[in-house]
Amino acid sequence: MADVQETRAKDFIRFKNFAAWTFIVGAPVLLAMPPRKLDLHSFALTSAFAVSANHLYRQRNPAGRGILDETGVRVFAREDKEDGPANLFKQLPTERAAEVQAQLRAAKEASLTNQTELDKYKSATQFQDRSLPEKIWMGAETEGWKERRLREEQQALAEGKGYGDLIMEHIWDVWNWGKPEDKNDNNTDGKK
Repeated sequence: MADVQETRAKDFIRFKNFAAWTFIVGAPVLLAMPPRKLDLHSFALTSAFAVSANHLYRQRNPAGRGILDETGVRVFAREDKEDGPANLFKQLPTERAAEVQAQLRAAKEASLTNQTELDKYKSATQFQDRSLPEKIWMGAETEGWKERRLREEQQALAEGKGYGDLIMEHIWDVWNWGKPEDKNDNNTDGKK
């Protein structure tokens, strides 16, 4: 039984390598054939080429990293002797910088006397503490955004609005970058 599983595992690895070499050679050839246009077909072939190249590179790389991983290490990383690679997902480059930032924040919080000022400062620093991927994914949303969104939805449904109205409001917010809707439109002069 173990021999059969071992044979199947080896066959699967051999199949993946054969398929990768097929796409490495075949995808550019198929892309170069007429009709040459940018569509889903060319996107699929380019993706197959990229995934195959990444697979073959990972097989031959002594560290076992793919092309994107290797590029990320070379471009974004700087080797720290004690911390390992510093990368795009770390907020501050060193531990000392994190300590200095914590001291500065503690001093700033101690200088704030009003509770509302302190809350406003903490909400602003909460956004700054996010890593770049979190900032891109979450935007300016704060903690508890799901509960807040659910409350807004329930309130709108209680007022008699439907889900279509909610969707249109969200689209309007995105379209106008969060500015409130003007009730009097300046473009209309009362004429049709």
